[in-house]
Amino acid sequence: MPPKSNTIPAVVVENVSQVYRTRFGKVRALQNVSFEVRPGETLAVIGESGSGKSTLTRLLAGLEAPTSGSVFVMGEPPRLMPGRPGSVQLVFQDPTGSLNPYRNVRKSVAEPLRHLGRRARRIAAREMLERVGIDPARHDDRPGRFSGGQLQRIAMARALVARPRLLVCDEPTSALDVSVQAQVLNLLYRLQEEIGFTCVFVTHDLAVAQVVAHEVIVLVQGAVREASDAASFFNGPRDAYSQALLASVRAATGSLVSTPAISPSDKPFR
Repeated sequence: MPPKSNTIPAVVVENVSQVYRTRFGKVRALQNVSFEVRPGETLAVIGESGSGKSTLTRLLAGLEAPTSGSVFVMGEPPRLMPGRPGSVQLVFQDPTGSLNPYRNVRKSVAEPLRHLGRRARRIAAREMLERVGIDPARHDDRPGRFSGGQLQRIAMARALVARPRLLVCDEPTSALDVSVQAQVLNLLYRLQEEIGFTCVFVTHDLAVAQVVAHEVIVLVQGAVREASDAASFFNGPRDAYSQALLASVRAATGSLVSTPAISPSDKPFR
């Protein structure tokens, strides 16, 4: 993990609440959520189903506006506008959702660069696919010819090709086996060092959060139950819910980390 940054925050979420109106009444998805993420760092958002993680993801991407409170990326409201300052990109649990099955992967990766000329798009897509470890001989293949881990790397290439300020990862490794998880996390770590993007990593997997995060927040029923640096959280959380969560994982597995830790010796794309 790189050293913590001392600069001003890249992401500021302040007193955010999100309320949906349904036929059965109001549903409060988020309640007074506040946190900051500094440039080049990763915040892990931990929570069970229904905790508000998906709602928070949509707000960070600018897909929804909060009912109250504010969200800023590099001092501006977030927006999915590739290639523009303050832009945000997403990586999802299922990479096929962001890849057209009828297009070759080079064209899919180039799609966020529609504001550039054809040659510039082609060169940028090729370079980013190579950076994530996809053989140039396969750039004209369609998604159906790749494994799950390869597809997630291609989805990362598509998200990062426009050099966003913020990358929001929504459970990007939960569908992968442990060895492939390690490869994808190592890749994310390396690209973050090289490109310098800020990352919000949404997960229910504490082992993955321990590997990737500088900071951690725990969401329970739309509210932040705990917020701390990752080392403090995993060494001894303050909140009783977080303590029980860690204890249950350790009781089930005998340890917390099931995903191999990042180290220079097992980075496959060096």
